[in-house]
Amino acid sequence: MLSTEHAVFLKFALTGDGYGTEPERRAIYALAHQLEEVLEAAGDGEVAGHEFGQGTAEVFLYGPDAGILLQAIRPVIRTAGLRPIEAVLRFGNVDDEGCRVDVVPL
Repeated sequence: MLSTEHAVFLKFALTGDGYGTEPERRAIYALAHQLEEVLEAAGDGEVAGHEFGQGTAEVFLYGPDAGILLQAIRPVIRTAGLRPIEAVLRFGNVDDEGCRVDVVPL
């Protein structure tokens, strides 16, 4: 990952225990795979992983521009079985606490 990369964190609300139900986790894994394919084909970025806990899940995406990342994945998340509640866009390195951060309800 380049230090100048931007990030998009997709946040999901989960039911069940702190890590969600089995179907919810499967839906997150499937969506992350779809997003990876879309971003790879377009050359707009990559899926760097996901995290579950405390009733939420996040999928982490990185690329050269957070706005382009979100635009590239919108068609996929609109049709996903489990849709994110928001996207957090970081316009700068994730280590840069002073970079612009936008929260976009989905």
